[in-house]
Formats: sequence, C-alpha cells, structure tokens
Amino acid sequence: MNKDFFENIAPTDLRDFLKSRGWRLIDAAIKDGLYALNNDQYKRRQLIFPIDDSAVDYVDCVETVISKLVDMENIPFRTLMAELSEMKDDAIGFRIVDHRNETAFIPLNYAVKAINGARDMLLSAACSVLKPQIYHPKMNRREALQLIDKSRFRHTETGSFIINVSTPVKAMDLQVDLFENTPFVRQATLIINKAASQLVEAIQTDRMEHLIATVKEEPTPLLSSNMCKAFINFQDENDQADLYLNFKWASIINKPSNTKNSIKIQHDYYSRIEEIRQELKSQEKEKDKEDTFFGTVEALAGDLDESEQRAGDVILDLYQPKGEGSIRARVNLKAEWHDIAIGAYKNAGHIIEVKGKLVVGNQPRIMKDVTSFRIMT
Repeated sequence: MNKDFFENIAPTDLRDFLKSRGWRLIDAAIKDGLYALNNDQYKRRQLIFPIDDSAVDYVDCVETVISKLVDMENIPFRTLMAELSEMKDDAIGFRIVDHRNETAFIPLNYAVKAINGARDMLLSAACSVLKPQIYHPKMNRREALQLIDKSRFRHTETGSFIINVSTPVKAMDLQVDLFENTPFVRQATLIINKAASQLVEAIQTDRMEHLIATVKEEPTPLLSSNMCKAFINFQDENDQADLYLNFKWASIINKPSNTKNSIKIQHDYYSRIEEIRQELKSQEKEKDKEDTFFGTVEALAGDLDESEQRAGDVILDLYQPKGEGSIRARVNLKAEWHDIAIGAYKNAGHIIEVKGKLVVGNQPRIMKDVTSFRIMT
C-alpha cells in the first residue's frame, strides 16, 4: 500500500474512528504526544500513534494501527478504509440485484435512471424536511439543491451493482438551529429510511389503502409522491431487479434508534408503489391562495376611468418563500392603488405589499379580491 494513503489520515479522525468502535482513550499518554487506546474486547492489545501528524514515524504508526484493526476485527482492509473515509457521513448504498444475470452487467440506460432515482430520493427527502407534504410541485428549494451539491458518489462495491451515495452529516450546519438540533442531512436520510419502511410494510401486510389514508391526514408526512417516483426509477424494463437500501450512519453523532440498516424493495413491489404515488399526487391539487404577497410592479396596462383617473390591470412579479423563484400575476387595481403601482414602477426596486387571492392557472396568474396595496417602507 502506498504510504501517501496513510499520510492523508488525520490524527483526530483516526482517534474518533477508533472511539466509535469501542476504543477508550488513555489520557495519560496525551502529555507524551501520543494517542493510546484500549478496548475491553481486546484485553492484551493497544493502539498507539502520534498526535502530531508531522512526527517522523506518524505514517508507519498509522499503518500499524490500521493493520492491527483489520486483523482483530477480521474485516477486509478495503471495507475498513471505506468506513473510515465515511465516518462523518450518512451514507446509503443502493444495491441492485438483477435475477437474470447478477454478475455480468446492467443496461447503461438503467444505470443512469437508477442514479437519477438516488438523486431524486435525496431531493424529495430534503424538501420534506423543509416543508412536509405529499407532493412537491417543484424540488428546487435552495437547501435541497445544496444537499445534492454536498453529496458524494462513492466507489461502487463488488457483489451485484451498488451505487454508494454519502453526505457529510454536518455539511449544512447553518440549518442546525432550525431543525431541532438534528443536522439537516441526518433528517433527510431518516426520511428516506422511514418512508421506505412505511412502503415495504404496507405492501407486505396488504395495508396500502391504510397507508395512503394515513399519509393524506398527517400534518407532516414523511412519504411523498416524489419519493415514490424516486423508488420507481430503480425498476428495470424487465421488472427483474430487486433494490436493497443499505444505510450507514455517521459515527460522529449519535446513531438513530428505531431504524432499519437494510431495506429490501422487491421487484414486484414497484407496481404497488406506483399506485401509491398516483394516489398521493392526485390528492395534492394546487388551490387558490389567499394571502399577503410581496413583489415588484413589472408592467402597467390601465386606462382612464370616468373620473379621468387611471385604473386597471397591473403585472406583478410576486416573490415565493424559501427561494422558490417568483410568480407573474395580473391584478386589476382601482385608481387609488393604481397610482401607487405607478410610483413603484417608476422607482425600480420598490417592494409592494398586496393582499388578495392568487388564482390557480397559467402565468400571469390572476389576483382578485384585493383588500390592500401599498409600497413597503
């Protein structure tokens, strides 16, 4: 093994990795510039390496520690190093088992479709963390896209075809305070785990109707039609591929309880998942929205009324929450409010506040029942 491989292992990372596997730090050795660790499971063994990675024998010591650990745990070197490299990540392995020819190949188009399924699964889970609902019309929320940017496509493994995707569990620490002190990445991974469990249990126990009814009534549903669609992406054209989701939890924070580390989506489940998807998507019909909106005036199309005052249509660009872009809307304003709109239009950058009902439809959408219109001060 190339010595550079061990040189890239940070002392604190190796220490934390060993502690996560039951090794206890001996404080007395720290004053001598060493990390020394004992483990009750291996009474006569001790692992020692320098605290300072610039020490002359650092690389040799790290190599010795890794070799000892491989021997004691009877674990393949490659497996151990993969676990070390992913110790800060929540990871999901998507293992595809094709019963026709498990060891030879899978079609390239199917491989691309499966990778897109993994991506969409993470996106839908992230959107459900931000706003739990049974259908996400657009999965382009800023935080969800950021989670995808932070995720990594790991080396595939031997044995079937395994797509490994991992995300540093603290990659989005700015969101920690917003989500009950549980990292955003962990919450998204948990949603995938629990949603998959819900699907499998409902199909196996023939309680799909109960699951659909329950999800529709839940104020914060874990399962969405988008999540179902992500699972369906793993269905091959011959309907012969089973999918195993293998979860690995970052060891630098507490591992979750009441979760399954491996979940099997059997190939005959996909048609039933599609049924659930259709039911959930049909439920979430977009509705007219009565609210207070903020935006800018983009165009004026009013006419003079009987009092020689200008009134009529105005085109607005209304901001959407959480970075979801904007919506063009047409609103008919009386003269008093139309004058305000003219002022906002002439002063680029002025933000207006309008209270009314935004009607579902193509853009520009219609806004009606306006009760107030003003420039923000």
